[in-house]
Amino acid sequence: MIELYKGYEIKVFWSNIEKGYVFCVFSMDGEGIMESSPYFYEENALLGAKETIERIIQKKGK
Repeated sequence: MIELYKGYEIKVFWSNIEKGYVFCVFSMDGEGIMESSPYFYEENALLGAKETIERIIQKKGK
């Protein structure tokens, strides 16, 4: 799953190595910003990615 959220790209995918869903967050320039630990459900990984982006935006605002 790929989704754009507040100017960032989120990719959520199943990892056979981690045995769970992981997310990667990318800037619009394509720079990888973060990769997550595994989640049991895809929806939870997406929510975790959005929370991560919110924290990134808050840090930039300070």
